[in-house]
Amino acid sequence: MYASKKNSIFNSIMKYLINIGGLISFLAVILSFSLNSVSDIKVYKNLKEALQSPDEVTHLKLVRKKYREFPLEILKLKNLTHLDLSKNRMDSIPNLIKSLVNLEELKIKSNNFTQFPEALCQLSSLKKLSLAENSIENIPNGISEMRNLVELDLYRNSVSSISSEIKNLYSLKRLDLRMIELNDEKQERIRALLPNTKVLLTEPCNCATY
Repeated sequence: MYASKKNSIFNSIMKYLINIGGLISFLAVILSFSLNSVSDIKVYKNLKEALQSPDEVTHLKLVRKKYREFPLEILKLKNLTHLDLSKNRMDSIPNLIKSLVNLEELKIKSNNFTQFPEALCQLSSLKKLSLAENSIENIPNGISEMRNLVELDLYRNSVSSISSEIKNLYSLKRLDLRMIELNDEKQERIRALLPNTKVLLTEPCNCATY
């Protein structure tokens, strides 16, 4: 009887381990599939090439192209979800960008913006926006329209005024305001407006002026 009971326990343990092993194998297959799916996404780095098959383009990266104006040809890419126009020379965005209704991520850092491009407020699907390393001074009331925004990167700008309407960005999880001179009062105001957002700030300098 003892031997039979021992074998029963052993068999139960083996079945448990087999089930765990099966689960691990299943998860490994799912992870592998996910990684392959991500790696299979083509990132176009040439606008002319992208325009040859506009309906297939979801990711477009046009960095260091010396653009002074937003290339309107991009608007033909109706399925575009990710767009990177960093390190160009643009200082404005046309209102027509609203036609990119599927755009989820936009990077336009290191350009020549001095004002927040209000045309971007019409991009209701946008989740991630990087305007880092520009010279933007104010965040306008229209920011409240970007209800699906999850990340807003304003690293190293010249922001001195942020509209209280930013409080309506209920989906915002991360706001980067590092390397921007904001005193204690302004920093506390921002945190109060966005209590559920991770706000990255540079420690204010309260040094005495001599």
